[in-house]
Amino acid sequence: MRVKHSNKHIRDAIRYAESKGWRVTKSGPRAHIWGRIWCPQRARDGCRTQILSTPSNPELHARDIRRYVDRCPHKSDN
Repeated sequence: MRVKHSNKHIRDAIRYAESKGWRVTKSGPRAHIWGRIWCPQRARDGCRTQILSTPSNPELHARDIRRYVDRCPHKSDN
């Protein structure tokens, strides 16, 4: 990951997603979200979710990111 999120809990969740084969894309400077994570399924039906810039509860948002990654039906080999 080249760009780091400002919150350590969300940074850890992003690292967790990357370790499972997900890729991270950073949004532009005018976007309302920090970025997106994309599952290993490269087809149109692949899973994706957004990473918020400043969630009201960063720990809860990080937990939700991990949960979303774990529940993805397109499991990678990692």
